Amino acid sequence: MARPSCVVHVWDLPAEKRPRFTKPVGVGALVRSPGDAAGLTHMGVHLRSVEPGLAGTNRHFHMVEEEWSYVLSGRGVVRIGPLRIDVWPGSFVAFPPGPRPHHFVAQGDTPLVFLEGGERRRGEDYGFYVDLGKRFEWGKLSDVTEPLPPEEADPSQCVQVDELPIREFQHDVDPYARRLMRRLDRPTGLKRQSVCWSRVEPSARSSAFHTHTQTDEWVYILAGRARARVGDDTFEVGPHDFIAHPAGSPAHQMQPSEPLIYLMGGERSDLDDVMIYPEGGVRRVRGKLEPL
Repeated sequence: MARPSCVVHVWDLPAEKRPRFTKPVGVGALVRSPGDAAGLTHMGVHLRSVEPGLAGTNRHFHMVEEEWSYVLSGRGVVRIGPLRIDVWPGSFVAFPPGPRPHHFVAQGDTPLVFLEGGERRRGEDYGFYVDLGKRFEWGKLSDVTEPLPPEEADPSQCVQVDELPIREFQHDVDPYARRLMRRLDRPTGLKRQSVCWSRVEPSARSSAFHTHTQTDEWVYILAGRARARVGDDTFEVGPHDFIAHPAGSPAHQMQPSEPLIYLMGGERSDLDDVMIYPEGGVRRVRGKLEPL
């Protein structure tokens, strides 16, 4: 059965060589873009592979947008301002806006591979490649003409997923929607991007069948298999599958056939987002349930 366009297998996607706009001196990566391929509209999610000895990007920071990265395989170091922190599979690093220039450097014998994402605030965001003396603004480069603020860093920006507290989640609309969760966003300083690690057993469902009116969601399968349901479509998903749920798209949920571990993310928005549960006959407005 053909799968809908909202799901892609990341390793089937074409890889683009980066950097795109600056000279690749000691910097190089292959980047796949599952968020674009699967239809996200408000944010970008990419898979970046960096060969040992290379940096994944030039050191940079954004003044408006939030960014984050989750290491899938390999080992390396993330440099944030004056800090250098070892990373390995399960490391999650958040990059709030501001003068915390950062990049990853791959070490060891295998590529450093990580999922990365962030906001898309076209017309608002700009930032700096601090070592190149360049300012960027949606693909436009110019020379830096103003003094840059002192570099900052906070070791709490980097956490290891297995060291975070785990909590049980029970949905109030669907009694079978149960999962174990670890929040990755809040401990690391993200305010508008939501990223969580989740585990769902075969006897449960990932969530109530639902959709959002104003915010994007996404899922990246780390381990296990499930039958995903998106609107009228049902299809199998497994490791390295990425599913996008853009704002206003059909309702969705997953039913595992074996223990399912995945990352899920989305937006925590100031917009008046409404969650709609079509089979429950209710919607959630500003945290409160009301009839459809």
